[in-house]
Amino acid sequence: MRTIIFAVILLAAFVSHAQMISELQKSGSIKCYTIGNDSSVHYALPLAIRLVNAAKTKLDVKIPAGFVFVATDSSYQNIVITESIVATLQPGQTKQINLRGMCMEQSDHAPSGTCHYNPDKMAADKIVKLAQFIEKNKFWSPAGQQAMWTLIDDEPLYGVSSLDTSQAAILQKYLSELTGKKIEEIPADESYLYDYQVKPHKVTVGGEVEFNMKHKIMVVWALYSEDGILLREMYNGPVEGHQTLNFEYDAEVYSDPVYYLKLVADDKILYNKRLSFDR
Repeated sequence: MRTIIFAVILLAAFVSHAQMISELQKSGSIKCYTIGNDSSVHYALPLAIRLVNAAKTKLDVKIPAGFVFVATDSSYQNIVITESIVATLQPGQTKQINLRGMCMEQSDHAPSGTCHYNPDKMAADKIVKLAQFIEKNKFWSPAGQQAMWTLIDDEPLYGVSSLDTSQAAILQKYLSELTGKKIEEIPADESYLYDYQVKPHKVTVGGEVEFNMKHKIMVVWALYSEDGILLREMYNGPVEGHQTLNFEYDAEVYSDPVYYLKLVADDKILYNKRLSFDR
């Protein structure tokens, strides 16, 4: 018991000694280079950061859940961190880290390696609390992203939609407690947008893609906009061995000329196919 208590005290002391990334950058103690992470998606590991210790002493750099990175290009989404880290750097040391986070503006472009980001400050209180809740429950998922957008855009709670209905329900309940909003039923005329098990009503675009996985893995198979924004899950679950995954969507609802199909597993994009249609 004493050993456990001692270990907890040491950890608490280590975390409390760490300094915020924004403060260290402002003082010139660290240099920070952050870009979008092209190998992941905007709800998983959207940012790749390189930290350089420019000081003469060891530094513990803190990036907590709820901290915001701002895109230098305003057409790209800002990112709120959803997993706290403390990076220890010796004098002159460089570290490369992929950061967990989620997009904050649904209408803007997802992060990419061509866009740079600057560390800014902690988000508004409710956003910080949601980021911490996502971290605690490890909801680094489409449901977690939908919850973040729903909170920021002040949308009805049925906007927290996912094929992982368990996660979606937990997040809806938490947002209800956080905001005081009631959880409403999806309006009948919006059922296709928010219930991913509903089939296309009018014009169906679809097909299938074959995969061969050596080991059983959990995947998210989904439709994305040309700007890399998650639009609609089509499968969320395990894949093992040779398997065919279908895709279909209503072209009257998703009417842009270009979309992308992405298969994501272990926070990485395993398949990325451009769909282009002349209209």
